[in-house]
Amino acid sequence: MKYGFLDEAGDVGYTERATSTFIVAVVVVGNPEKLRKATERVRRIWRRHLRGASELKASRHLPRITGALLRYAMKVGFDAVAVVVDKSKASPPADPEELYRRACARAVEEALERFGSLSLTLDRRYTSMRLQELLEKALSAPLDHLAGKALAFHYQDSQRERALQVADAVAWTLFQKHERKDETAWRIIQGQVVEVRL
Repeated sequence: MKYGFLDEAGDVGYTERATSTFIVAVVVVGNPEKLRKATERVRRIWRRHLRGASELKASRHLPRITGALLRYAMKVGFDAVAVVVDKSKASPPADPEELYRRACARAVEEALERFGSLSLTLDRRYTSMRLQELLEKALSAPLDHLAGKALAFHYQDSQRERALQVADAVAWTLFQKHERKDETAWRIIQGQVVEVRL
């Protein structure tokens, strides 16, 4: 069984201020401790710039810090799947959270197909048990047609689970590529990421 870490970038809203792109990324590794150590190394090297920061958050820190994290993650090795949603090409769903669930389910399905059974860690998004149950149902749906695959869920605060911070950086990188047309960080990791359109 491999380990997956899921995070997103952009938003699922359809207001005037909403993003036009929504990204869900799943980073997959055999040994998550290596990703955690990559994160810790970047925190040590950039400690003066990160004073007071409880976690590495790509949208809040200098692009150089995110680039350093991606380079260290590349050294320890990972694979990733990213679902790219162009919201301008689809009608708004009745429930914006349905878009989140569909994108997550598609990312997990692709990861299961490519890498086998997963122990999946997600940043805790919901406090509502009903929304969490709907998400888990959506994530489990691909198992109906993927014989022999298994999926376990874990929820963790990204401040405590350092490997989730790598997933955040990967999702942010895809968001920069598609929303901002900036491929600077993407060039670091492009060989490790499979992109899927929803």
